[in-house]
Amino acid sequence: MKKYENLIKHGIEQPLETVAKHHKAPLVRYLMLERKHTDGEGVRIALHSIKLLPEIIPHYCELHWHDFDEINIILSEDESLIYKVQLEDEIYELKAPTTVYIPKGIKHKAEVVSGKGMMITINFTGEYKAYTEEK
Repeated sequence: MKKYENLIKHGIEQPLETVAKHHKAPLVRYLMLERKHTDGEGVRIALHSIKLLPEIIPHYCELHWHDFDEINIILSEDESLIYKVQLEDEIYELKAPTTVYIPKGIKHKAEVVSGKGMMITINFTGEYKAYTEEK
């Protein structure tokens, strides 16, 4: 093993329906990095690859909240990707490139509207948990 080989992590395909408060969707999710520290803190990075979408895109994310901060980065090579993001009671239709910062405790959900590209989620936690019940 090379000295820094342990710093490289290949993405692992992760069916979206295995992620809490998410359902099967026309996208491919890769868990890119999951690091847990001894204090329970850590970071998780996932990539949602959006390529060929059906005409009707099913809803695949429930309104939920976390006990950690999250950043969503929405990217598209041709700027065609449009995401609908709900933060508490407010709904936004966002065109790539866009970044959404979601502080812990904020109810949220994100859904693809159209286009192709990717959404990268960065969770500041050692373990992913999502809740729908009241805070």
